[in-house]
Amino acid sequence: MRYYWDLIKHFFVSNSRHGTHSPFVYGLASSAIYQVSRAQPNTLKVPLDFNPKYRSLLLDILVYMKVPELGYLGQSSQTEALFVDLRDAAADEIADAVRAGKVIVVHEPFRTRKTKRIWHRLVQSKDVVVSINLFHFGLLMYRKEQRKENFRLRYPFWRER
Repeated sequence: MRYYWDLIKHFFVSNSRHGTHSPFVYGLASSAIYQVSRAQPNTLKVPLDFNPKYRSLLLDILVYMKVPELGYLGQSSQTEALFVDLRDAAADEIADAVRAGKVIVVHEPFRTRKTKRIWHRLVQSKDVVVSINLFHFGLLMYRKEQRKENFRLRYPFWRER
C-alpha cells in the first residue's frame, strides 16, 4: 500500500523537463525521456528482471548518454553504466562506483522500505552529484561540471507499451 502512496506522491511533487534547472538533465529529458523512442530494441542488453514497460525509456536514456553497455554492479568494472538492485547491493559499493564515474541505474528504488531508505541515503551522499528519480527506476551519477542536484521527473505514461 505504501508503494502506491509513494507513486501518487511522486506524481504530485515531480517535474516535467520544464522544472529542471540543469542543462544536462533538461537535454536528457527533452531528447530521451519525453521523446518518442529512437533506440533499437537490441542495442543494449537490459537485465531480465527490469520491468519491460520501462525498457524503451531506459534504452533511450542510455543511447542519449552514449553508453554502449549496461553491466551489473560487482560483475562489470569495464562498463560505463551499472544496473543495481538495492535489495542486493551495499550503499558504500554503489557510492564507490559513482565516485569512479559510473552511471548507476537503480531498479525499483521505492519497492520496499529498505530500498527506499538506501535510495535516500545515496541521493544525499556527497559522491552522487546528479540523481534522477523516475520512481520506477533511478539514475545516479557524478558530474564534476555540475552542482549537486536531485531531480524527480514524472514518468511519461504515454510511453508505456
